Amino acid sequence: MTQEERRPLVEGITAAMVGVTEFGPHLDFLRGDLGFEVAAEGVVPGAVADALWGSGPADVEVIALAAAGAGTGRVHLLRVPEPIAPAEAPHNLDDGLIGIDLYARDIEAAHAGLAGADRPWATPPTTYGVAVGEREVQVTQGVCPGPDGTVVVFVQPAAVRGTEAWAADPGRPFTELTSVVCHVPDADGEVAFWGPDGLGMAVWYDVVFSSPGFDTVAGLPPGTKMRLAFLAGEKTARIEVTSAAGPHRADRRATQRPARSLGHSGWSVRTRDLDAALAVVRDTGGRVLGEPVETDDPLHGRAVAASADTPGGIAVTLWQPHG
Repeated sequence: MTQEERRPLVEGITAAMVGVTEFGPHLDFLRGDLGFEVAAEGVVPGAVADALWGSGPADVEVIALAAAGAGTGRVHLLRVPEPIAPAEAPHNLDDGLIGIDLYARDIEAAHAGLAGADRPWATPPTTYGVAVGEREVQVTQGVCPGPDGTVVVFVQPAAVRGTEAWAADPGRPFTELTSVVCHVPDADGEVAFWGPDGLGMAVWYDVVFSSPGFDTVAGLPPGTKMRLAFLAGEKTARIEVTSAAGPHRADRRATQRPARSLGHSGWSVRTRDLDAALAVVRDTGGRVLGEPVETDDPLHGRAVAASADTPGGIAVTLWQPHG
């Protein structure tokens, strides 16, 4: 195998796709409060959008948001005139997509500032421990509901790990998305799909833990045992694959579809080799949903793209830039 063939097929999650009723409330939150900037806006042509997402013949209005110009860890807003389900924030025990995470430089200040701006948090900043091998990693995070059922998780990290936004602008209060979260029935299958023998992300840790602090942050029954696998590529956003040892709640995967659903509804992932990535999807228990389509749009530029479901039923748009 050549060095090129050994390279990971993906570098991380390029963007979380978020379905919106209207752009205004999301721009007020993400741009006005969190400091994201509009990197591109316009439409994904109807023929491309329908081929990728089954959204019908109409063009899909979109806005790509970036933090300090970061090329990954973005938020792609897709306007959904007729959503297939009402907006509703997912619970951490629901199967499907959960939160989008970013670092806060001072989480207490973030909590006070956003609450003062009439953005009350569902969970205030809370610290808990995650046992990783023989050491315990301390995590401080809080949860703030966003528009259209989007769940935003703020994390003040004990050790900052690779963020393009803070590298470009060290003084900014918030970063790009540092991770995205899903909860799936079969964590083994999801980890294999994204991991070193799949699309090529590294497994930083994969643990089962229980913590009163985490139960509080996540709204879990006391004593819940949660599996957390943390997968990372060369760039943000990373992936948190979770699965509870106890009963799961609602299954939201069928109603979390890009360009058809509100809130966190899919992941956009740039790949260096779309054909090879689609072969991995098939070989690792995922599902390719259609033939690749050529596009030139605000979210992908000039590229070839295809949609897939992971083994856990998470909607992913894989795309390879031209040139």
